[in-house]
Amino acid sequence: MAKRPFQRKDRFYQKAKTEGYPARSAYKIMELDDRFKIFKQGTTVVDLGCAPGGWLKVAEERLGGNGTLVGIDLLPLQFSPRPKTKFLQDDFTKEESREWIKSQMKGAGDWILSDLSPNISGIKFRDTYESANLCQLALEFARDTLNPGGNFLCKAFPGQEVEEFRKEIKKFFKKIVTVVPEATRRSSSEIYLICLELKAVE
Repeated sequence: MAKRPFQRKDRFYQKAKTEGYPARSAYKIMELDDRFKIFKQGTTVVDLGCAPGGWLKVAEERLGGNGTLVGIDLLPLQFSPRPKTKFLQDDFTKEESREWIKSQMKGAGDWILSDLSPNISGIKFRDTYESANLCQLALEFARDTLNPGGNFLCKAFPGQEVEEFRKEIKKFFKKIVTVVPEATRRSSSEIYLICLELKAVE
């Protein structure tokens, strides 16, 4: 008997298609925003690893043009962002790309969102290790660009490296919350670390 094909078109996939979002990830950030109030009017938000654009589109809707929104990804967006939204199709790991983001922020940030992910190999230890490296780079960027009291959201894959990363985060943020949004695929092991209130440099 032939194996049944993987069913990626679950209810969140179908809902995204029906409601005009580029991906199911839109419902992850909606849930996280409802809980942590990310998209307050007038805030500066940076979205790392933003393609195909689910998070950016939700951010545009909820900020309503009253704020600064900057995104970056190696891949193109699958929707047309509003003119005020700044997007760069490039590699976040390049220093010149990070400098471009800073130039578009118009000051320090309120939220740095990282949905960065390595190219998944299926080899768990490799994927976890590469994910942790991206988390570390995103953390360094957040520390460099956030306002004191600013917040950092980071996707990670569970493993020893992430536990070490969690210990590192605790040095810089007052509170850390781990969340698995409802819209996460059942086959995925990803988690989101919500890091609240960057401590002032002593």
